[in-house]
Amino acid sequence: MALDQRDLRETLEGVFARQDMYEACQRRDVGMMVRILSKYGITQGQIAGLTGIAQGRLSEYKRGRRQAEDLATFEKVADGLSMPARLRQAMGLTAPGGMQGTANPGNGLQLPTDTFDLQLLAEAIGKRGDDVKRREMLGMAAKVSATAMAAQSEVWEQLDYALGDSMVLSEATVREMEARTAGFHRLEEMLPGNVIFRGLSVHIKEVSTLLRGSAEHSKKGLRNRLITTAGESCVLAGWIASDMGSTATARNFYDTAERAAKEAGDPAIVACAYGYRSYIPSGKGNHGRARALLGNALELVSDSISPATVAWLAARHAEESGALGDNVTALRSWHQAEDAFHIADTADDRVWTRFLDENRLDSFRISTYSKIGKLEEAEEAARLMIARLPELDKKRTAIILGDLASAHLVRGSVTEAARLAREGLAASRDIESAIWMPRFDVLAQGLRRWQHQQAVRAFLENLAKAKSGLA
Repeated sequence: MALDQRDLRETLEGVFARQDMYEACQRRDVGMMVRILSKYGITQGQIAGLTGIAQGRLSEYKRGRRQAEDLATFEKVADGLSMPARLRQAMGLTAPGGMQGTANPGNGLQLPTDTFDLQLLAEAIGKRGDDVKRREMLGMAAKVSATAMAAQSEVWEQLDYALGDSMVLSEATVREMEARTAGFHRLEEMLPGNVIFRGLSVHIKEVSTLLRGSAEHSKKGLRNRLITTAGESCVLAGWIASDMGSTATARNFYDTAERAAKEAGDPAIVACAYGYRSYIPSGKGNHGRARALLGNALELVSDSISPATVAWLAARHAEESGALGDNVTALRSWHQAEDAFHIADTADDRVWTRFLDENRLDSFRISTYSKIGKLEEAEEAARLMIARLPELDKKRTAIILGDLASAHLVRGSVTEAARLAREGLAASRDIESAIWMPRFDVLAQGLRRWQHQQAVRAFLENLAKAKSGLA
């Protein structure tokens, strides 16, 4: 017999307190959740009515014939059943209504998504300066949450002081904004963009408020540093907006970053913005436009200004040249990238260069080699690199596999291209990133004529599901 509404709510509260339900949420196993609920008299019809998920689909989850994969599905389950924060956090979801929650980027890590907590975490990581591992970040996040209220009062007292006297812009305030900006750049490597974007946006607003409150004739060095910080923050916001699929928002942030760079006299920020912008046309197959942006970027920065930036931009230029079939330019740009990387200290260069380690450079090598016909060398480098990558580094795995799939498609190895494309798509889906989706769209267009083959059909079906989930 179906439970009435009062009994249903009481039963749900009892089930939500169970350890097996908590573990099912940790695994995001909707089928197990349905089985546990059914065991306590909650029917699939009631679950369907609460969550908006079709009863037939719930039956498939329960029988193990289908696995829930989309974030939207998990949100429907949590919202429809009014799950408590503890279970939402176990599923890696934020609390309803935008209240403080946590994110689970994988491997059991629970991190804050509240905007202020994220700002404090970014500041702590930026001040530390060295390489912060994900496990270490978890401990830092716990300390941040414990001291958030006291720190929030302190920050707003400092901001109020800065705004109370338009002649004052203190060294301490500027240093905190610089550290926080550096920290957000590090967080981008560890967390999905949609988790940190809100905190980063609030940070940019605070920097803007400080700039408005400081007089034009205040200490020029401090004001210029704050303008530079604004530019560095905006290029990151543009990159994350692209990652979330909002190209228009990305362009607005890039334009703002370029204006800040020109006012601060810092052309490297403009070069970075061009580098990030290049991914937009590249993802749509417009490699000529992407290479032109990268060429303009390389004209703005040199080895003496930022060798790590040169290494990144030259490696990207090599990629795009290879995609255009210009093998000579591709190899020349690749050698420029290697030379610059060998003299660079990426961890102590610019805030956006800290991602460029040996593994990331190898991913550019794999991409370039696969595009210019050195497929055996590319595959060997990819095999070695993926073997040494940490399990959580899904973003790089997605990029590498996508590049290799494209190379195999050019060679006519359809089955291998579809297999690699499917693996790369799975890695991209795990990080909930939209920026690489056009790459898989291009692969789908090339493979569609062979959709009667099982491997190709499986990739096309998975791509449709992934795009639906991101939407």
